[in-house]
Amino acid sequence: MGRNSAVLARAAMLAGALIVLAPMRAGSEDSSEDKQLRKELEAVKEQLRRVEQRMQEQDELIRKLTAEKQATPMATPAPAVATEEEQKKTEALKQQIEEDIQEKLQPALAAANKTFPSQFNPAIGFVIDTVGSYTRKNQANFEFRSGELGLSANIDPFARGFAIINGSNDGIDVEEAGIVTTSLPYNLTVKGGRFFADFGRLSKFHDHDLPFVNRPTPLDDYVGGESQADGVETSWLVPLTSQYLNLTAGWYNKMGADNDRVSNTEPRPFSQFTYMGRANTYFNLGDAHGIDLGVSDAYTPKVEVDEGHSRNLLDVDLTYRYTPLSEAAYRSLIWGSEFLLNSEDRQQNSEETTANPELLPAFSRVNAFGMYTYLEARRSRRFSPGFMFQYTQDINGVQSAAEGYSPYLTIWASEFQRFRLQYTHLSQPGGDDDQFFLQWTVIMGSHVHSFRDR
Repeated sequence: MGRNSAVLARAAMLAGALIVLAPMRAGSEDSSEDKQLRKELEAVKEQLRRVEQRMQEQDELIRKLTAEKQATPMATPAPAVATEEEQKKTEALKQQIEEDIQEKLQPALAAANKTFPSQFNPAIGFVIDTVGSYTRKNQANFEFRSGELGLSANIDPFARGFAIINGSNDGIDVEEAGIVTTSLPYNLTVKGGRFFADFGRLSKFHDHDLPFVNRPTPLDDYVGGESQADGVETSWLVPLTSQYLNLTAGWYNKMGADNDRVSNTEPRPFSQFTYMGRANTYFNLGDAHGIDLGVSDAYTPKVEVDEGHSRNLLDVDLTYRYTPLSEAAYRSLIWGSEFLLNSEDRQQNSEETTANPELLPAFSRVNAFGMYTYLEARRSRRFSPGFMFQYTQDINGVQSAAEGYSPYLTIWASEFQRFRLQYTHLSQPGGDDDQFFLQWTVIMGSHVHSFRDR
């Protein structure tokens, strides 16, 4: 009787789940689907009625056999053998009934579970990033840097989609709109559409996610700001047991949101696409220490505006982290560095050709080196002081290098609101400059990449 009750209770629970989910499904589907759901419920009710009838018959049989066993003298063993065989048959029949119920009810329950109205609603978030600044050269300014709308949702069991729509003083732009696979074999992931290429470390961060107010000058000059790219990218997580290693290969129209030397809309031969490769790994130095190491290379065989000369951009990023477990991540230390080497043929007489169009442009190979390094210490839950140094050689090889250093202080009012004070001194060919910044960033709703320090 105990097992019969358990089976009946399980069947009733499954049917009850269908009945509860029926109004949710009916609220979002048309009348034809309502009729189909009612048919399914009627079928479930009929199945439960049959199960209950068969269980009652089995109970009667068990009571009858028990009574016969008690009435039979103990010296006669034959009825006991028959009773044991009947019990085995009864248990087998119970098991068969239970499996039959689950087989018929589970598909209907699974179908009902997939039809509640908010199943495929995307996660939505909005980020507001504003900066007040004063510079010795350009005086004061209030800059509405961005209002960023983020959308993300699973499309089906095989892919998810995401989009970042950014509004600023320059207008509204689709920063990212991509599709990512989620269930390819062999640890493979494919991304397509418009997204930030997996190049280097901070070039794939949005402006409000940077550890400091402004993007380092080497990334602006060599990458073109954010590593925005239209194309396709494939990543492979190498199946190693004792070491993390991820390999990425990309194929894009161009790389860099502010890279205006290459068209992002016109067709081109294969030699004018940009090809990128990256390998990154992680070294665990203990419970509180770790190092991220990455090497990236972006190669364009022919740059049309540079008369078909090639371009190569090499990047090495290194990040050390100290996060003591006893401090619950409220105290930490991050030392991040990135080194870039840009090698391409650059025109050396642009001013002369502008004044005299008949003069042929003169190109020569230029290797330009840039780097930045920063150290940030999270002293408490709310305060994180830091310091950043940057060095950038002229990409054309004409002017002298620029240097800058920036002490800054990040103040977390909460998990979703952040203030940042920063001073920057720049030594550059156009003259030195002193800059002061106050950044205020808030987030509303869901935002998967916001406020990250990796």
